Amino acid sequence: MTERAAIETLLKDAYQARVQGDLEKVMSYFHPECRFQLMGAPEMIPACSPHCGCDAVREHMAGLIETFGFSKFETLDLIVEGDRAAYRWRADITFRPTGRTQNFEALDILTFEDGKVRNITQFTDTASVMQLAAA
Repeated sequence: MTERAAIETLLKDAYQARVQGDLEKVMSYFHPECRFQLMGAPEMIPACSPHCGCDAVREHMAGLIETFGFSKFETLDLIVEGDRAAYRWRADITFRPTGRTQNFEALDILTFEDGKVRNITQFTDTASVMQLAAA
């Protein structure tokens, strides 16, 4: 998959599925040998460890969807170059256990293979994520 329009459509559809909390639909956009990593210190935030393979990514995504709700999602920038993309977005994120909500911005660096997301490296303010999730 190298066509810009196809990658744009895939990303918008995949992120909309995430906003809706639809795990099965989210996972349908991932390559069987996918990888996801939220960049941060894994010793402070275990979720920052890399998750490799569809089963590990599915388990991680299920936990994220269960724990964090998204609303007011908006695309800020999308750059596509060949089989790579940089997607900057903003959303209100709700920590479901407490109902607290905070606005976050993130930058996802993605690679694609066989028309699916092969790798996502996500950058966001992990210190604020920890504050949001604090009891």
